[in-house]
Amino acid sequence: MLLDVLKDFEWLNEPEEVYFGDEGMKVKALAGTDFWVNNRAKFAKDTGHFFFKRVLKDFCLTAKWRFYRPEAFEQCGLMVRIDKNNWLKISLMQENMENPRIGTVCASGGCSDWSLHQILPVEEELSFKIRRVKGEYLLYYSTDGVHYVLLRRSALLYDMDEVKVGAYVCSPQKEGFEAVLETIDVA
Repeated sequence: MLLDVLKDFEWLNEPEEVYFGDEGMKVKALAGTDFWVNNRAKFAKDTGHFFFKRVLKDFCLTAKWRFYRPEAFEQCGLMVRIDKNNWLKISLMQENMENPRIGTVCASGGCSDWSLHQILPVEEELSFKIRRVKGEYLLYYSTDGVHYVLLRRSALLYDMDEVKVGAYVCSPQKEGFEAVLETIDVA
């Protein structure tokens, strides 16, 4: 059961609306929430909803998200975080479902990059995986939860032994984006 798996998890920016049911943990993102940083431009958003566990070693983090008609860069995915200036994420990230994309972002030393990958139209669910192997992070997505596509291999400039790993959701522009975290596992 998902509740048993989640007992060691914590929130950063806990959302106002979180519900647990048979289908998983349903989260409603607040409007204006996001993770983005560019210290050179004096711009930072560290307001997304991040549900995480602390890990000390190499790991494999997997999760399955189900979502409802995302638009305007609404996101649900996975994140590895050291602090507000050093993190990486992979998620659903597009303007509308007619143009579905997976986004990967790495923030290192206070500056985010952004890479979008076009995917075929999907039903309303995606699986994600992040692996840490000897200081490198490998970010994957899957439309069926079985066959994963590697999108990025990256390192964090200011990596630490202990990192926070977990699922995140945010809605940079509109109110009301809902997503259901059906499964999550850290091995």
